[in-house]
Amino acid sequence: MKKSAYLILIQMICFWGCSPESHQELPDHHPVVYFEDFQGILDDTFDESSFHNSSEAGSKKWFANSYQRNGYYEFSPFNSAEILNIAWLVTPGIDLDAANAKRLTFESAQHHVVDSENNHLKVYVSNNFSGNIGTAHWIEVPFKTPEIGTAHNYDFFSSGIVDLKAFNGTIYIAFKATGGMESSNAGAYMIDNIKVF
Repeated sequence: MKKSAYLILIQMICFWGCSPESHQELPDHHPVVYFEDFQGILDDTFDESSFHNSSEAGSKKWFANSYQRNGYYEFSPFNSAEILNIAWLVTPGIDLDAANAKRLTFESAQHHVVDSENNHLKVYVSNNFSGNIGTAHWIEVPFKTPEIGTAHNYDFFSSGIVDLKAFNGTIYIAFKATGGMESSNAGAYMIDNIKVF
């Protein structure tokens, strides 16, 4: 009797848990349509010409940097001798229609940022950028900013999921950093691992 009950239990488990592969639900697959980890900086194979790097105010721009075998891009207004520095780093055009999730993730870090109101990082998206920052239409997108404070200097933090569903076609993603020569505004920002999927 016990043996029969055991066999029935096994059959029931197999009926519910051993369904054919065609009946199993697989997790969603979101192909990555753009990814840049800046690791080419380490061996001088990274080609910045695919990006647009410009200063809106002051002379400081984003620059390639690395630490402990990790490449990234950094903005620092330190020692600029200029009251205001604003720099834009814009990705190459990204075909968002090829992305089925329409999401952006990246990592950002800071060091020596004190006043995040006047020394900050913002992210924008444009559908009509053609090489001139001032003539393009930019929409700011929210993200999780890096933790501020000396305890978090140089620590990279995830942006979280940035929703891009409001956009379509070819998009450009801009990282806009602002700072100045005063010690309270001279902190730096870094970005890494930009991914659209």
